[in-house]
Amino acid sequence: MNKKFLRMTLLVRTILNENGQLNVSEIKSRIVKQFKAYQDIKSLKMDKYSDTTFSNDKTAIKDSWKIDLECDNLNRYSINTEFEGVFQNDLLNSAIFLSSLNTDLLLPGFVIPETRKNTGLEYFYQISKAIEEKLELQISYFDYISGLENNKTIQPYRLKQKDFKWYVLATDSSDVPFKSYALERIRDIEILGKFKPKEIDFETPFQNAIGMFTNENTVKVVLEFDHRDGHYLKANPIHHSQKILSEIKETIQFEFFVKPNEDFIMEIMKRTWSLKVIEPAFLKEKFLDFWRDAVKRNE
Repeated sequence: MNKKFLRMTLLVRTILNENGQLNVSEIKSRIVKQFKAYQDIKSLKMDKYSDTTFSNDKTAIKDSWKIDLECDNLNRYSINTEFEGVFQNDLLNSAIFLSSLNTDLLLPGFVIPETRKNTGLEYFYQISKAIEEKLELQISYFDYISGLENNKTIQPYRLKQKDFKWYVLATDSSDVPFKSYALERIRDIEILGKFKPKEIDFETPFQNAIGMFTNENTVKVVLEFDHRDGHYLKANPIHHSQKILSEIKETIQFEFFVKPNEDFIMEIMKRTWSLKVIEPAFLKEKFLDFWRDAVKRNE
């Protein structure tokens, strides 16, 4: 295990454990104590946690993980855990998970891990390096519809995660500002050489969107669910704009300002047994078409 990564992980975990209660001296003392579990591993030996190293780790956590270690006027640190991004939540969960491992880095017996795997990790490092070094790539890309592989030349800019999948956001020879390519569909990669990057707005297209699709316009969506599903959505919001419009004994209504794209539709389809689309009318009609076709297929 990388010493800096372990130190950063323990730093996040230590602060989270007593969020807002520990000052910098107490935090550093606890981390040095935790490192004693690794004293037999030469590369992980750490007897002192200097102010400079602490400051560097804090900066690295903010730059690399987009997590702020916030300090109050009593020099006590805390972390705001209300993240919109799934990636930051996953990192915090990973920090908690990794710091719970024993000295042999074995999974505790009381932990049952998720069996579904992240996909596309085979080329994650190679594409990350290509983004950093501005390298053009030729990829062999699998088409789910035709079942064939096609060669594509792309200029990679960003990596984006959705659920258990990773995508590279890249430009190609088309006029489209950028496209997303699922890493799981890449069969081979060849480095072609340097490219000159362009200024591309990757943030705006994903505003008010769920997942990878950036199509559709932002509209007000009102959905109704039974109480069971409603309480589930209250605990697990599917979009940052979600708010409760009404709650009665039988049902809960939610309002969203969102792009009703394919990923949004798939998300709310998970609770189709109690879903009622109130507005907009075109979304209601789209779901009625889905349900009519589903009935025909299953008659």
